[in-house]
Amino acid sequence: MSKSSRKPADRAMEEILSMELEDNVFFLCTQVVHRRNRAIQSALRPVGLMPTEFRVLSAVLRKGPLSMLELASWTSYERTRLTHILHGMEDNGWVKRESTESDRRSVLVSITPAGAALFRKAKPLVDMLTNVVTSGNSQDEIDQLRRTLTIMRNKLLEMGA
Repeated sequence: MSKSSRKPADRAMEEILSMELEDNVFFLCTQVVHRRNRAIQSALRPVGLMPTEFRVLSAVLRKGPLSMLELASWTSYERTRLTHILHGMEDNGWVKRESTESDRRSVLVSITPAGAALFRKAKPLVDMLTNVVTSGNSQDEIDQLRRTLTIMRNKLLEMGA
């Protein structure tokens, strides 16, 4: 059977199976994020912080007190996972959760002085790793990548993803 006489679904599947994973943008993004998280975990070990906790501290420090919904959006963590992460962080004295005055069911997460101090210790370690990982790229390439990823993220947000 010639290639042109196959059903469109068969041709589409053949195309998918012949594609190299390394050529897929989202596969590459997943690989970069996963491997960077493993590297960050090692880099943060001396200060006793996990990458998930670093991301929470970073978001709350930079954006101010955040609701659980806002924090989930900024960190890309599901609310149930975030609740578990925050429980340990609160026990360690790095963040605090307080009910809002307008709605007792709503919780605001804020960083404590101890959390801010820990973030200041951890950030140079993450920055150093980021510099090593991006050292093979020009600033123009990094800027273009940031613009491209921002466009893709915004499109996904528009789609409700």
